[in-house]
Amino acid sequence: MEDKKSKEERYNEARILHKSLDEKLQMLQARPYLTEDEELEIKLLKKKKLYFKDMMEQIKNQG
Repeated sequence: MEDKKSKEERYNEARILHKSLDEKLQMLQARPYLTEDEELEIKLLKKKKLYFKDMMEQIKNQG
């Protein structure tokens, strides 16, 4: 069951998505006031960021 994308391609995709989520998170956290929806979005962004960080680690640690 060989993945069509190389290890490097998968890592780069995860890195780019992680960076994009981080930028959006920073933008939201810079606001002086957040709505309930924005607070929920921050929680979701943090979870997604962690998912992609874990994915990058997993790819890096693959043989």
